Amino acid sequence: MSSTAHKSKEEKKEYFDPEEELDKKAKVLAEQIRNSKHFVAFTGAGISTSAGIADFRSGVDTKLATGPGAWEKKATGYNKKPAVSKPMHSAIPTPTHMALVALERAGYLKYLISQNVDGLHRKSGFPSRKLAELHGNTNLEVCRSKGCGKQYLRDFRTRTAQKVHDHQTSRKCENCGGKLYDSIINFGENLPEYELTEGFRQSEKSDLMLCLGSSLRVTPAADMPLETARNKGQLVIVNLQSTPLDKYSTRINGFIDNVMIKVMKYLDLEIPEFSLKRRLNITKSYDQTKKVSTLKLRGVDDKGDPYQVFKSIEVKLADSKENFTSDKDPMVVKPKSDLQKGKMTMKFGFHGHYSECPFEVDIDLDRILWEQPNYFMLEYSVKTGKWIKFEETHI
Repeated sequence: MSSTAHKSKEEKKEYFDPEEELDKKAKVLAEQIRNSKHFVAFTGAGISTSAGIADFRSGVDTKLATGPGAWEKKATGYNKKPAVSKPMHSAIPTPTHMALVALERAGYLKYLISQNVDGLHRKSGFPSRKLAELHGNTNLEVCRSKGCGKQYLRDFRTRTAQKVHDHQTSRKCENCGGKLYDSIINFGENLPEYELTEGFRQSEKSDLMLCLGSSLRVTPAADMPLETARNKGQLVIVNLQSTPLDKYSTRINGFIDNVMIKVMKYLDLEIPEFSLKRRLNITKSYDQTKKVSTLKLRGVDDKGDPYQVFKSIEVKLADSKENFTSDKDPMVVKPKSDLQKGKMTMKFGFHGHYSECPFEVDIDLDRILWEQPNYFMLEYSVKTGKWIKFEETHI
């Protein structure tokens, strides 16, 4: 909303610490992280600018390659093409996104609260059980039917409604048949109850809150870092512009990736390279009454919930010489084969946001256990453009 753009020059002004000072602050932050007992991170649009996604409030004179923020453009009529721009669905998680993944794996980072809807935290591999996306996720839709609440991730933008407060999509819940709604929270709408409650709980518990790339002006989200400060926790803010919470915090003024690269160096932690991970669930079931075997293949997320990542699925059963093709995820087939043994060839097509080529693999049917989920991980190197791994996994 253009009405929420910064009004004054002081609000739009960007600050940069000298390199030596930036290095000292990064070293101190690394020590704070090392000594923390409940470290929580809070992220805003600023962490995704280096991925090519513009923020909201950067001014016309910003040093960011993505140019002025969305609200600044609307308020000023600015229409020049930015030096860098990337659609959300094909943006690559930044060094900061990946540093947060490494910090969680190392046991330092206990929880992550994000205002971002770009889905890059989940795509980076950060565990969804430790993530609160306060303002939704462009790839996530939910069932609002009473007693259901099922969630569905898609490898495409779920929002199709034209009116601001209309969130209904065209799909239905597999669990209860109810209508599905995109998860985006617009101005004037309530935050999701669980994320709101858990965000405040984690903030109150936090002895160190690291705020990255947020103007800290949108409430109730911005009240969470304040909660940490009120409970005598340490508050560290990394941002180019000033924020209303600066007086409660230690400020680090600089590009966020630069800061996090330094912090990780002082923690002696490597920032992992991003690779695209896709999870597959295969189930075999048998209907005793109808004497029919069923094979179901579908994409899932790190909790086992539906994640529609496959654009097409082909299955070939060697023994019965049956072939099945579907453009639906999940794919459900009822072959003549009893599915007890023999080889199954699977070929998956993808939406191609990262130029993923089709992936084909053979698997022995006796490796698939009956009447239970069988999870597999497919890993794709964005750097090389090749699928590099297919292995069993657990959820």
